[in-house]
Amino acid sequence: MTTASTAPSPVASAAPDAEPPGAIRLRLSALGVDYRAADFPARFIDFCEDNDLYEMEINEAGELVILPMVGFRGNRQETELNAELTIFRRSNGGVNASQTSRFLLPTGAIRGPDAAWITQERYDAATDLEHETVFPGAPDFVVEIRSRRDNLPPLQRKMQLWMDGGARLGWLIDPRQRRVYIYRQGQPEPQVLDDPETLDGEDVLPGFSFPVRQHIFDLQ
Repeated sequence: MTTASTAPSPVASAAPDAEPPGAIRLRLSALGVDYRAADFPARFIDFCEDNDLYEMEINEAGELVILPMVGFRGNRQETELNAELTIFRRSNGGVNASQTSRFLLPTGAIRGPDAAWITQERYDAATDLEHETVFPGAPDFVVEIRSRRDNLPPLQRKMQLWMDGGARLGWLIDPRQRRVYIYRQGQPEPQVLDDPETLDGEDVLPGFSFPVRQHIFDLQ
């Protein structure tokens, strides 16, 4: 299996269209911070832990992004999905991660998904420091859930960044439209499913089935 490279590539000219409404962006270079330095991921996690009232990422333009909260229902939706992934992982292996985890993409961006899963082989090959701070490369499987304030185009852009970074399967779940976009590595456009009852982990997570209608669309 080919794993994602973590060597920084040229920075995108801008990435504001990947951020949700209400996000605050601070250009790190103006603060004298090199976000592509080898020790930056660990220092970034230390900074996040010292400021744990805020959820933060680093985007492809080298900006610190302070993200808005998703709200109580959005958190419940994320929790339901992560609970199902945890049950799957306990029986099938690999390592799953929730919305507070961070991944270092080839662009140097440090992004967080709503839910993710990586193979056991990739996890075992990572260093102890990477286990403790930021994991190298995109997840093998990644999920973003549209919250009450999210616009769809920024989430679609973020999903494409995950796929460009090496993810093999991705779900963009839109509870407002009761729609799911399925992203696959090597597939130029996502498949669109209207009000599906379940989602399948395909060959990335064989045997994993998520009842999206019950746990996301119909969640009260």
